[in-house]
Amino acid sequence: MVPPASPSDPVASSGGGGTVAGPGATVPTLRDLWPVAGAFTSIGLLVGSWQVATPELSDLLGGPGAFGLVLSLGLLASAAATAVGGALAERRGTGALLSSSLVAWALLVVATACMPARWPLAVLLVLTFGVNGLLDVAANIAATAAFSARPGRLVQMHASFNFGGVVGCFLVGVLLGVRGPAGWRWAWPLVALVAVGVAWRSRRVAMPADAAGSHVRVLDGLRALRRERLVVVAVAFALGAVVEGGVGTWGVLHLRRQLDAGLLLGAGGAVLGFAVAGVVRSSMGRVQTRRAAHQVLVVATGAATVGLLVLAFAPWPEVAAAGLVVAAGGVAVTWPLLLAEVGRDQDRPAVLVGAASTLGYTGLVGGPVVLGAVVAAFGTQVALVVVAVLASLIAPCALVHRQRTT
Repeated sequence: MVPPASPSDPVASSGGGGTVAGPGATVPTLRDLWPVAGAFTSIGLLVGSWQVATPELSDLLGGPGAFGLVLSLGLLASAAATAVGGALAERRGTGALLSSSLVAWALLVVATACMPARWPLAVLLVLTFGVNGLLDVAANIAATAAFSARPGRLVQMHASFNFGGVVGCFLVGVLLGVRGPAGWRWAWPLVALVAVGVAWRSRRVAMPADAAGSHVRVLDGLRALRRERLVVVAVAFALGAVVEGGVGTWGVLHLRRQLDAGLLLGAGGAVLGFAVAGVVRSSMGRVQTRRAAHQVLVVATGAATVGLLVLAFAPWPEVAAAGLVVAAGGVAVTWPLLLAEVGRDQDRPAVLVGAASTLGYTGLVGGPVVLGAVVAAFGTQVALVVVAVLASLIAPCALVHRQRTT
């Protein structure tokens, strides 16, 4: 396990503990941080089940417009939660925040699955998204503190999210076929059970940046982003989040509704997309320099752009599903590589990661509303083209930042 640094450690910043992930420091293995992997897996289980069940959830909430509104409100709650989560992680440490948010998130997941009424369901979904932001930022801070100097390992850690997504897609696909439109309600309590198990078993596991640090405010993170010249990276975060959400949510919806691909191909495309993304992330272990990370980012976002265009314009469901898989594999590496850039040379990256995630999520808040309106007015094909254009802008943003800081 990774022991936290003592407050007297000359490399510890902000008055707290942590493990420096800089050059020459001892870098933990992925196995050492299994609670973080468990948190990512839990989130992946829910996201995978969400993506396959988007038509059913859209119908329950009143159509694409209402569905997009709920998604945007949920992302707004996530943005607020990541801002608060960054400050909480710095004050109390990543371990306490991770375990408590896992339990709260699990309770909300179960409550959402059991709610039959439309508007209470919408409220519970928004709350679940909000607590998901706390869970996500806690896991990301711990992983970034350990692996920011090894971008490839940080990408590998995020592969657990994708493999969780594979199981979530498969599970809900089977349950929708067996139980009908309510199949997703049977899957979510199982997801919650996994999360509670991770929280219970991780109570005595020390993680990077696990010790309590100094008292910081939410606005301190935004100031730190500006001081460290990371605003452009935060813009890239927002673009990457829009693209990843667009691939999963609107891509599966396009397959199942516009191309009439059916549950098998729609769920199968989502499963394969998560699986390919997981394999891509798992293969990034040798990416250990900033220059290599940017080269991978260029190739990956190019693949995502091409895959989205294929998904949008292919007349055959099978080819469109292949485009979904390529796009999912391409966009999979963007978030962890950008996290590595944010946490570079930081032994306690809680404030910066929280602030960058907040700006990324805030930029994403309008995405579902805009894309939902585009879908309602012009169809999912046009919405996917918009997402493809956004994917093509991620690498240029990262390049601008790199040129300014080298």
